[in-house]
Amino acid sequence: MRTIVVTNERGGIGKTTLTCHIAWHLAEQGKRVVVLDLDKQCHSAGMLKAEFEQIGPVQSILDFAPGEEPPALACFKNTRQVVELTTDGPQQGQHIAAYVRAIRAGLAKHYDYCVIDTAPAWDGRNLMALIASDYVAVPLDPDKTARQSLNEISQSISLANKVRGEGNETRFGIVFNRVQTTSEVSKMLMERIGQALPANVVPHTIPHREHMREAALLEIPVWRLAKDTRRSAPVLREVVSYIVDQAEREAA
Repeated sequence: MRTIVVTNERGGIGKTTLTCHIAWHLAEQGKRVVVLDLDKQCHSAGMLKAEFEQIGPVQSILDFAPGEEPPALACFKNTRQVVELTTDGPQQGQHIAAYVRAIRAGLAKHYDYCVIDTAPAWDGRNLMALIASDYVAVPLDPDKTARQSLNEISQSISLANKVRGEGNETRFGIVFNRVQTTSEVSKMLMERIGQALPANVVPHTIPHREHMREAALLEIPVWRLAKDTRRSAPVLREVVSYIVDQAEREAA
């Protein structure tokens, strides 16, 4: 099983939209996909609910009975038990390690891909996701908050790497999102980040388009909108395909 994590410790940055499009993209290819929504507000579970429930339930990861076969597509919502499992405390590291093992050993029996949408804040759940990841996608608005966001996620990845161990560092890619293509400031910021982290920038950007917002409101992928999305859909397909390819390489 390949595990893709979508993270940024700031809210309203496009994590849920990217998470859901990765899941939709994989599901359309016939892959067995499970989405773990670690955000307390469960936005990903909400967006995926209508379509995924046609095939399988949207429920708690702890709701399946032992030996029960999960559906081919499932979105597990954040639960009180998961929060308690990763709550700060003297045994936090042990709890997180146990949960990572549960993802890798338990879910891997049933799914080709696990896509994790993280909470917009630093906590044990996000650490668990980074430790379990094969690849981490970091959606980032190229604005004045970009540098601070990168500093925060860099610190989090460094902490995860201490747990993962030398030679098993977290691989991540920055996805420039909601890019104003006419903004010189955005272009300058993207160039600077690209120069500083040339191996960690996804070579496709997601432009600011009204289509993205409409698709999110309708809870469908942008390529299924009943209008001309030639300026939106191909770009998003390129981004999610690149992320999936990177996860495959890391897991190979």
